Amino acid sequence: MDEINAIAARHGHIPVIEDAAQSFGATYKGRRSGNLSTFGCTSFFPSKPLGCYGDGGAIFTHDDELAQACREIRVHGQSARYTHTRVGVGGRMDTLQCAVVLAKLERFEWELQRRREIGARYGELLAGSGIELLTVRPDRDCVWAQYTVFVDDRARVQAALQAQGIPTAVHYPKPLHHQPAYAQHCCPECCEHSIAAAARVMSLPMSADLAEADQDRVVAALKAAVAATG
Repeated sequence: MDEINAIAARHGHIPVIEDAAQSFGATYKGRRSGNLSTFGCTSFFPSKPLGCYGDGGAIFTHDDELAQACREIRVHGQSARYTHTRVGVGGRMDTLQCAVVLAKLERFEWELQRRREIGARYGELLAGSGIELLTVRPDRDCVWAQYTVFVDDRARVQAALQAQGIPTAVHYPKPLHHQPAYAQHCCPECCEHSIAAAARVMSLPMSADLAEADQDRVVAALKAAVAATG
């Protein structure tokens, strides 16, 4: 984030949007995610460390004018009832989802700690297995919204795990520059690391309530599946 913010500052203090959809609660050089740039945006999707029971999210900023603009945009551009000062969207979070998030705030720090512990245990169990893991740099931490590994022949590995009742997911199967909305802005062969990652990433079961016995079973099945496909 420091490097990105520096580029934005050099080119006229361009507002930077931090994508904190997976990192809410994590720290970067001693600061919490969501507080690292002009805007921080997070998701309260049910599987996240702070999740509601449907769709929800939040935007964070220290800029009062931008905060007001966000408030207006989220409610059809209204600055006051029936007064529309800009073009907006229907982006209000449902009251029920807000109630869920507020209630779960009480256990948020516990949730973060449990995810860190479970993520560390995955790393210990998979160490030396030959399965490629994500690296967390020493000046930050991770809250493991997902626990993602890199595998070859991913479809076969997923099928082997599914046969044992172990779900997996791919976050995400297509890099951004291959999405139809953005394909015109970049050549298909660009961003080779994104292309390679999209072909190999696979997320394992992750939850603050994941039992050690279940985690052991996931790891054993993963090692067996990778060995069989290797």
